[in-house]
Amino acid sequence: MHVREEPDLAAEIQARLTSAERRRSVSVTDLLALRQAFWKAVAPPVPVPEERKARMDVGRFLHRELGALLARDGQLEVRVRREGLVGRIDALTDRPVEVKTAGQGVEAESLVRDRPEYIEQLGMYCALLDRSNGRLLTLGVREGRVESVRSAEVAYRRPGVILEEMHRRAERLRTSWAAKRADGLPRCPWFDLGCQFRAGPTCDCTGGEGSEPSPILAEVESVVSSPEFAGRIGAVLEERLTTAEPPTIARFRDMVYPRRAYFEHVGGAAPAGTAPPPGFPPSDDYGRLVEAVESGPVGEVARLPEFSREPAEEVAAFRGDPYLVRTSRARRPPLASELLSRFPQYALELGFRCASTCRRTGRVVVGYERPERNTDALRVFRLEFDPVTPLARLWRERERAFRAALEAKAPEPLAACPAWMFDGCPYRAECGCGSATPRSQR
Repeated sequence: MHVREEPDLAAEIQARLTSAERRRSVSVTDLLALRQAFWKAVAPPVPVPEERKARMDVGRFLHRELGALLARDGQLEVRVRREGLVGRIDALTDRPVEVKTAGQGVEAESLVRDRPEYIEQLGMYCALLDRSNGRLLTLGVREGRVESVRSAEVAYRRPGVILEEMHRRAERLRTSWAAKRADGLPRCPWFDLGCQFRAGPTCDCTGGEGSEPSPILAEVESVVSSPEFAGRIGAVLEERLTTAEPPTIARFRDMVYPRRAYFEHVGGAAPAGTAPPPGFPPSDDYGRLVEAVESGPVGEVARLPEFSREPAEEVAAFRGDPYLVRTSRARRPPLASELLSRFPQYALELGFRCASTCRRTGRVVVGYERPERNTDALRVFRLEFDPVTPLARLWRERERAFRAALEAKAPEPLAACPAWMFDGCPYRAECGCGSATPRSQR
């Protein structure tokens, strides 16, 4: 592995961070159902029913399988940030492409009536890009099988009007978040159709809140079926899914910390009241740093197609290379020559991502929460794996050991987590790895 710093890129991202708006970002999906977005942000997590979770898992799996197909025509999972609004577009070709899974495919002529939220979401992506045309792909899924594929080309009259409506909704949501009250927010489009917050019960809406006419739907000029595109996608998708199996390994970090992943897999969520797992920094510094990285030109951050079905996690790229964003409480940032010895987990996880996408180089963007000097607040390290094959081999070795441990119900052969994880680990009593087991990942 070879590591070097990229100070010019660090300065560029730091400038974005400094000039970033302080108001809270709002995602396109939040704007589709303001009341649900409110409760997601202020209420404790609500358990997802197993049936709904299974449907969501199927949807994510199909999105991933479609990635290899859609990547032939453009970029995947393109991040867009504009004036406090955030979108993640499934695919960007000559137009934004949104993919939806439903109980059955939806014909073009009935989309506005039966699936208005699909049309609104696509319209918002068009508005963020200042484009008038988008493509909607709907997959009819039953019992885990794709039974139909429908594609429609949607044209909108004035993207600027849609953008104005997005800002209006975003301000209503920010106001409700600040006041910690959902009063005045419209009911969700899917009111009384299985909302997890009403079933909780968290949300006290009655349906009397009423719905509002949509200025976005009023901007729809035409919705036209595109069977040729749907046919091409359907044929290849059916071929790929005949041998597909749902992945066992969820995240790249699972093979960075395989023993921790074992207990999360067999025991489910961590016990209540324990520290969150490493790799999910809760600080606002992390969120702001992610925003800065994603605030560049359209297409600068996008998803790469993977060459393996595992893990289930997707790989995002910055300017074509896999990347990680991390925050650290270290007072002294490492030199490039020290990164592998002080933070080997960065190289390990990034290396797995590079191996999964057949890339030799990647980046780690690190923000330091309490630097001794302002000039040390942000570092960008470029790592080159020459070659990346040993990382692919290491992944396969850990994957085989992980599956064997699950089958034998014996985690002892798995690599122990590093010492810094021990104090906050909710599984340490059950795991018993606090002995003199080697703790280094170098």
